[in-house]
Amino acid sequence: MNSLFKPNPVMLAVLFSVPAVASPTLTLSTTTTSRDIPLSASEPAVMSLSKETYQLTVSGIDGSCPAVDGQKVRFRRPLSLNCGEDTVLPLKVRFGGDYSFTFDKENNTLTIAREAKKSKQTFSRPIPDVQCETYSGQAVTLNLGNTFPDGAELQDALSGQVVTVKNGSVTITPSKHSGGLVLLEPTAPIDKPEFTYKNANIYFVMVDRFNNGDTSNDQSYARQKDGKQEVGTFHGGDLKGVIKKLDYIKSLGTDAIWLSPIVEQVHGFVGGGESGSFPFYSYHGYWTRDFTKIDQNFGNAQDLKTLVEEAHKRGIKILLDAVVNHAGYGTLADMQFDNLEVVDRSKMPKQWAKWTPEQGQNWHSFNNAIDYQSKQWQNWWGPDWVRAGLPGYTQPGSSDTTMNLAGLPDFITESTKPVTPPKWLLDNPDTRVVTKPDYTVADYLVEWQSDWVKRFGIDGFRVDTVKHVEGDVWLKLKQAASENLEQWRSENGKSGQPFWMMGEVWGHSAYRSPYADQGFDALINFDMQKKLDKGAACFSQMQEVYQNYADSMQSTPDYTPVSYMSSHDTELFFNRFKSFDMQRNAANALLLSPGAIQVYYGDEVGRELGPYADDFHQGTRSDMVWKLDEQRKTLLSHWQTVGQFRHNHPAIGAGKHQPIDNDNAYVFSRTLGDDKVVVAFVGN
Repeated sequence: MNSLFKPNPVMLAVLFSVPAVASPTLTLSTTTTSRDIPLSASEPAVMSLSKETYQLTVSGIDGSCPAVDGQKVRFRRPLSLNCGEDTVLPLKVRFGGDYSFTFDKENNTLTIAREAKKSKQTFSRPIPDVQCETYSGQAVTLNLGNTFPDGAELQDALSGQVVTVKNGSVTITPSKHSGGLVLLEPTAPIDKPEFTYKNANIYFVMVDRFNNGDTSNDQSYARQKDGKQEVGTFHGGDLKGVIKKLDYIKSLGTDAIWLSPIVEQVHGFVGGGESGSFPFYSYHGYWTRDFTKIDQNFGNAQDLKTLVEEAHKRGIKILLDAVVNHAGYGTLADMQFDNLEVVDRSKMPKQWAKWTPEQGQNWHSFNNAIDYQSKQWQNWWGPDWVRAGLPGYTQPGSSDTTMNLAGLPDFITESTKPVTPPKWLLDNPDTRVVTKPDYTVADYLVEWQSDWVKRFGIDGFRVDTVKHVEGDVWLKLKQAASENLEQWRSENGKSGQPFWMMGEVWGHSAYRSPYADQGFDALINFDMQKKLDKGAACFSQMQEVYQNYADSMQSTPDYTPVSYMSSHDTELFFNRFKSFDMQRNAANALLLSPGAIQVYYGDEVGRELGPYADDFHQGTRSDMVWKLDEQRKTLLSHWQTVGQFRHNHPAIGAGKHQPIDNDNAYVFSRTLGDDKVVVAFVGN
């Protein structure tokens, strides 16, 4: 229990405990994905793993015992764990399958074993064991400290009740559907502070999976459906689909939309999963072919222009996803289109994009028809542009900036050598790529990305894989994009906030790090998702988190953390507990967090995992839910109310956080100038 909360004896008698679970948590991460599970001494946790090298992290063990120095992970042998700090070790999985993790609480060890057979166990994440306030259902009196003067009229955004401050307190009956939450705001109008990204509510749309506004472009570039689960195929979502849902997005209190990359992707597929069980297309947008064009599956330039215009009319900013570290894989469709002579044509159908596995093959088997030792690979990106395991190319390194992330061709962004774009790219229909004298690889990439700002008035970037590119490149991108936005605004008679850049540094938390000196106004906070487990069980568990975030932002005004509850590379929060009450409570904790927040499409309606074959993270990109049952309608309505409350009060994200002592509730104020609110939690 937080020391700022002082329950009376009666309150102590009604504090309750929800089903028990051990506090330690196991997290398994690659350079691009992450999953975590709680560790319990009562039964092993089981997780399906692919052939991969993971970073194993065990956190949350109390005490002061040190782990054994220099130990390596060995299967079926106890691994000693640190107490009081994280245990971090590499875990190399040579054979995909189910692996059990057995936690010995008495000896502080973890034993990892491969299961001989596919486990039939369905892992059910228990609700965290926390003490929490309980609500009796009656009116409660809340001390507001000195936040509002006596006589001030306040309204609860959730119940609509209007109350008057008397002796620094109000008496109110919380809404029965609020999760015990009360959101108090003045009824009298104030001069609302102008928008600040420190309070931004960012809605992340994976374009292909959101809404299909134009079915005519669903299978551009001869892309195919697999006729089965469609795990890794394009589903049809596009920019027109986003335009049609702008009012819906606005209803959530959204300030900015982050679009997954919309530039032209590789045309064909690669094998999906370790076993090649499905064709995997670049529906997600992170395997670029041409950085200067919009992928036909997503729409065209007019669609983007319309989206920006219509979003701006609604006060919503548009953030594009900037991918600079890597290009997309080489696919059969692109090799044929670009006349890259590295394929055995005798093993191909007339249209290479229509290749399918034969008996005894899988979706990886197309690689057998490709000569990866051919000198013709010089005609692909070329050795001056990317690192790749190909003849004559610079081989990948082991550092963050020289590795091939997920085997993707790594742009040589540190090179000072002038380069010419490859011929196939210069000849690509409707490309804006042209040869520039004395341009380096980084010069081209910066220009290609920032040109979207000059053409369409894009408000900001979410930048992919920040730590895998040199900091000076990000500074150049920020400068170029900022200048281009001012140019666009000058030409179009517009004004607004400076260009904003949010970075993804894998595993980064909520503090200001040196990455903020590389042009980034904000970095994604990977810690919040796990913090929300306890916050959803009991809102008052967020006090320490809120205080730390708010204090950090006050001390570093040039930096903002961006917290999330779900993502395409980790998990869907709803899938953690499969509970609408927990999802509502997690929404409360996220939407009232200091700093900016990111909502992954469908969080607001409890979107569930889709099919994922043998690649878990494919399931996190399931289709948006538009047909809602009553539970989802109720969740959405609550989300909209709290989201609008946040939108209307910049103090939520950007203001000073002040806990207020109460005997019967967790109460705090947020203040930014004249904008003041009080949030109270009276219990479950």
